[in-house]
Amino acid sequence: MQAIWRRVEPFLYSRRNIAGCLLALGGLALYALGVTSGVIGLGLVAALYAVGYLVVRPERGVPHTLSADQDADNVRTELDRLVISIHGRVADDIYVRVQNIRDSILATLPQAGDPGQSLADPNVYLIRKTALAYLPQALDAYLAVPRIYAERRAVADGRTPHDVLLDQLTLMDSKMHEVAEDLVHNDTEKLLVHGRFLQERFADSTMKLTPTQVGVDQTIV
Repeated sequence: MQAIWRRVEPFLYSRRNIAGCLLALGGLALYALGVTSGVIGLGLVAALYAVGYLVVRPERGVPHTLSADQDADNVRTELDRLVISIHGRVADDIYVRVQNIRDSILATLPQAGDPGQSLADPNVYLIRKTALAYLPQALDAYLAVPRIYAERRAVADGRTPHDVLLDQLTLMDSKMHEVAEDLVHNDTEKLLVHGRFLQERFADSTMKLTPTQVGVDQTIV
């Protein structure tokens, strides 16, 4: 029973269900006031719920267009698009972390007209590739869950999906900041260490929660 409730609960918090319920309440008010009655009145309630559910867009993720194989200008553009796409849709602490990670990734990109080591160094490429793959996938999984549910419902060790994502982003933010500093100091040994850590920690880690925990098919580790 608890597993079933965990699957149903996110739907109850969803934008579509809330919109449908609000319109259905209007239909019930008309029914209670005698404006409608009988089967027609009840049918109107159901129809209004269906209209609200179908008209409102469901929770949506983010574009999966980030790739380390793109040139520097495209990476910059797509990172900016990613940051803009989540503005107002996530809490401020998550938004700031994503901005910081974006800035650290940009610091690993070659400057115009100067390919430099950051383009050729396989450690830097691996770090950039890991971050660019992880970031949109984690956000996509998080945004697929209704925000009120993600921020208030404890699902893993007493933590909410918001807490889980924030912990992941905080770690990624810290490591990417260190990578940017190591790149400035041309510290190849540290870059290698950070590259291995990020690959092991984030390469196969996209916000993983089991379907029974979030009620959706996305997963958060």
